[in-house]
Amino acid sequence: MNNLELGRAGEEAAAKILESGGYKILDRNYRCTSGEIDIVAERDLEISFIEVKTRRNYRYGRPCEAVNQIKKKHIRNAAISYLKEKNNGRIFYRKINFDIMEIVVEHMKNVF
Repeated sequence: MNNLELGRAGEEAAAKILESGGYKILDRNYRCTSGEIDIVAERDLEISFIEVKTRRNYRYGRPCEAVNQIKKKHIRNAAISYLKEKNNGRIFYRKINFDIMEIVVEHMKNVF
C-alpha cells in the first residue's frame, strides 16, 4: 500500500468513526484556492473541519505533529471559503471546530 492509498484508507476509517459517533459527513476532500479540508462534518449544530493524518507507525512522531502553523492557516482559510460557498455567506452553526484525527496502522511483528 503506497502513501496515497494509506491516506485514503485513513480518511475512510475516520469518516466511519465520526458517523458512528453521531456526526453527519457534509463533505470530503473539499478543495479551494485557499487549501483543502479532509472531512467536513456536523453534529448538534456544530460544524467540524477535520484534518486526517494517517501513518504506519510513530517513527517520525505523532501524526498530529505534521499539522504546522501554515497548514492550520490553509485549513482556516478553506473553512471560510467553505462556509461562504455552501451557506451563501450565512453562518448558522453554534460552534465551529477545527479537529485533527490521527489514524495509526502499525503492524508489530514478532512481539511475543
